Amino acid sequence: MHLSLTKRSEYGIRLILHMAGRPKGERMTAASLAAACEIPPGNVPTIVNTLSRSGLLLCTSGRSGGCTLARDPEAISMLEIIVSLEGRLEISHCLLDSRRCNDHKPECALHAAWSHGRAAAVSVLESTSLTDALAREQEIARSTARRRAKAARGSGGG
Repeated sequence: MHLSLTKRSEYGIRLILHMAGRPKGERMTAASLAAACEIPPGNVPTIVNTLSRSGLLLCTSGRSGGCTLARDPEAISMLEIIVSLEGRLEISHCLLDSRRCNDHKPECALHAAWSHGRAAAVSVLESTSLTDALAREQEIARSTARRRAKAARGSGGG
């Protein structure tokens, strides 16, 4: 089984995490977001448009235009970001016979377990704010930097 997000969501999360780490109200252009987030420049306008239509970004065009977060990062859940990029997280078909369990009475043998797992994932994503995810991202970056510095000291002393 392969449960994963699309590249669009990966890029969108990367982009919005980057923006959450910027000073409040700072505007970033599509080009600067592409460079800072290492996202192919052609993907940024679509992602930014989607996040803007979902009320997560405020974007303005023109000479002094750009995008900024529409709300405080603490008020944005990771579920809201993912749903804006992917659509609702739902079981699209029965796990056992490729038909919707809702069309059957009783549902398939795995329906209850799968539904509980989905509900748990949704609950965790809903309770994880953009602020929480940014803090974890920054923690990982610091840890990675320490490991690289330690490795460089260890290999450079010979």
